Amino acid sequence: MQDYPILSHPELPTQAAALMTYWKQEGVDLSAVQALTPATENSLLTVLQHILTDTGEINVGHQDVWEVLSGATALQFGMATGEGHSRAEVTCQQLLTSSTMLGDGSLPAHRMLLAIQSGMSAELEMDELTQILEYLMDQTGRQAEVVFGHGLEPALGEGVRLLLLISR
Repeated sequence: MQDYPILSHPELPTQAAALMTYWKQEGVDLSAVQALTPATENSLLTVLQHILTDTGEINVGHQDVWEVLSGATALQFGMATGEGHSRAEVTCQQLLTSSTMLGDGSLPAHRMLLAIQSGMSAELEMDELTQILEYLMDQTGRQAEVVFGHGLEPALGEGVRLLLLISR
């Protein structure tokens, strides 16, 4: 697999845009790239920026994002935030129903990148992590390689935010 060239002094919005530009150039023949519209490109850029700005306990980085993007015949992505008693389950459901699909969504998931952010007043618990991973794997297939990261985002309070990229 080809490495994505990282900028030497990355500014995260610039880095996300550079990653997107590189993906579009390298994957010009991929149906996921061909399905991009200005609106979906903007949404994907927002998700990439959120993923790349998370410098939490377990990070996902540029290379992790690139491995999901490169060669993706279809790409599913989204972001969802939730709070309350069943925040993990509700946020997973919201994430999958509101996510964007570029290309053929019936293809099996190949790689999944999941970045989880939780507020500092109610950090993500291990049973919530298990519930999130199980739910997403049940919905996308268990054959996918999964990479995940977790960080704290004070602005979330008692909430949780899930950011998802799935290549098919």
